[in-house]
Amino acid sequence: MTLSLSRVDAAARDRDGVIAFLTGNAFPFHVRQRLTAAQVAADIDAGRWGDDRTEAFWIDDDERGRLGLVRLEDLDDPTAMIDLRLAERWRGRGVGAGVLALAAEHAFRTHAGVVRVEGHTREDNVAMRRTFEKSGWVREGWFRDGWPVLGGAPMATVAYAVLRRDGAGGAPTPVPRGPEVTLSGELRCTDDEQADRVRAHLTEHVTLTRAEPGCVAFDVDPTERPGVWRVHERFIDEAAFDAHQRRVATSLWGAATAGVERRYTVRGRHQDAARLVADAWAAEERLLDPAVRGDADDLAGLLANDFTEIGQSGRRWTRADIIDALIAETPNSGPPVIEEREGRPLGPDTVLLTYLLRIDDRRSRRSSVWRCDPRPRCVFHQGTTLPD
Repeated sequence: MTLSLSRVDAAARDRDGVIAFLTGNAFPFHVRQRLTAAQVAADIDAGRWGDDRTEAFWIDDDERGRLGLVRLEDLDDPTAMIDLRLAERWRGRGVGAGVLALAAEHAFRTHAGVVRVEGHTREDNVAMRRTFEKSGWVREGWFRDGWPVLGGAPMATVAYAVLRRDGAGGAPTPVPRGPEVTLSGELRCTDDEQADRVRAHLTEHVTLTRAEPGCVAFDVDPTERPGVWRVHERFIDEAAFDAHQRRVATSLWGAATAGVERRYTVRGRHQDAARLVADAWAAEERLLDPAVRGDADDLAGLLANDFTEIGQSGRRWTRADIIDALIAETPNSGPPVIEEREGRPLGPDTVLLTYLLRIDDRRSRRSSVWRCDPRPRCVFHQGTTLPD
């Protein structure tokens, strides 16, 4: 595949072709999603598809033919603007990144005064955002309610740009960190049965996640170690990340892989103290549920890999010891009752819970440390029986 750009003469030779292309395709993430012939003709007559400040190009491919249009505006300004419009049939085929590179190269080569080329897209146009990033463009702005939506609430405008000196220096100039949330780490299976469950549901899980409006990138790749996958996730903000977590918790993937160990690190998420404590209490209550205590997969999902418990006798219990012991214990006649609750964060993602637990006629003082990264998993527990 070889892409090329050919100059558009919208005022004369290519007028009918531009009108036919722009009216024959829908552009769902633009303010005007469907253009009429009268609207396109008016834009052409106003110079929006070619004048002293604007250049437009057909996007051609030596095998697939004509793929779309790209426009460079404000070429008499240090910052030129780009507008990419691919035909519907060629979207999602990996064309956009190559077009952005060709258009930026043309702007810098033929217009000495242009020092940067900037492009805007709507916050939920994840495909275009990926295209900008794949091309090495840097996200520079997030303008809340900056994109009008016909018949709906405005959305954020996301701005990307490439600098003339980025190409010369070989690497993009960095900008301060934005509001994205990232997750990275490993998914680790303990046996072939777990690994088979991961393989059976992974393709659907990846497909559904990448289709979420807030997902920027989502990759789960096998490593050289059997039963271990490397995970990398990027979401546009904390709300999108949390929505993903809620969906996954009730999905087939979530149910099938509940007991599989996750070693993840989350960055960019601001968790307030009240929510951290509430999430930890909900997990603590699940850990006291007799049905959960009898299920090895449920327990594995709640206990961190480095979990430790100090028992009443002073014995140190490992994660495996506790899972075996809980499965073997005899259920109590009455439900556990939590009293004198106290919870406080120990760090950005860690919570200490202390409480008095009543089970039948027995009382004990309990303390638990929960790591919420991203979901709560207990890393330490201790219990002391109170005298009658």
